[in-house]
Amino acid sequence: MNFMRLMGIVPLGIGITVLFFLWSQPFGGFHSPPLFFRVFGSFIALAFVLQGAAFLFASPEKHLGKMRSMVERMRHQMPHDLPQADDTPAGGSYGCPNCGAPLGDDADVSPSGDVKCPHCSRWFNIHRKG
Repeated sequence: MNFMRLMGIVPLGIGITVLFFLWSQPFGGFHSPPLFFRVFGSFIALAFVLQGAAFLFASPEKHLGKMRSMVERMRHQMPHDLPQADDTPAGGSYGCPNCGAPLGDDADVSPSGDVKCPHCSRWFNIHRKG
């Protein structure tokens, strides 16, 4: 978790550097930024400083614990009668309309339902009956 804190050094350094550069230049000097750019750039640099400070000083363990407890609460609130993804019919429940051979579990079915019979090598659609 220390790596997460070290990631805050980069945006914090960028933000402080930009703030220092914008406001250390003399007003009205040669190549000095206008007031609008100083204020606008300061808002952007402030976002970098706040992001870096949040990475450095926030406790990732505390936030991780909160997220885990929220997941557990949501898991207990889920209804148990929802259909699961494992309830899809197996390939053995489909059969070739030409020869009646069952379709294997490892058969390649196109998104439109077209499949080739492993026994007679004829194409058929699993969505059409007969």
